[in-house]
Amino acid sequence: MNVFESVKENVTARQAAEMYGIRINRNGMACCPFHDDKHPSMKVDKRFHCFGCQEDGDVIDFAAKLYGLNSLGAAVKLAADFGIDYDSKGRASPRPAKKKLSEELRFKQALLQCFRILSDYNHLLEKWKTEYAPKEPEEEWHPCLWRLYRSRHTLSICWISF
Repeated sequence: MNVFESVKENVTARQAAEMYGIRINRNGMACCPFHDDKHPSMKVDKRFHCFGCQEDGDVIDFAAKLYGLNSLGAAVKLAADFGIDYDSKGRASPRPAKKKLSEELRFKQALLQCFRILSDYNHLLEKWKTEYAPKEPEEEWHPCLWRLYRSRHTLSICWISF
């Protein structure tokens, strides 16, 4: 089994996309990284297909397009990133080594996770703002919402100073 077959057998396009920081919703849809996409138009499973720009292929095609590599370079990169070992004859080892993430990739994943958490928190605050807002002009603001507003304001100042 060569490096191409080893990678295709062990890694799906969805696993690669998630590893490289692409957020995929529970329906398997994601914003396509190959064109300016604001709404999810790419289906990612074992293979990937974008309904916007018509990009299509397997996990190796995905990595090649994402990083501007040829097929062999993409297969070797995927094998290294996912810890897929293969001997000189191209056979995959029976037990793949633990995958080791580069410092840059770990930082990128942590940054994306922080952004998602802050974004989710912001959406929750906006929802609560409409739910707990005074219904009448003379009605007071709900005390919990006032505390959330103040903590959000402090968080915004901290985020800007970061």
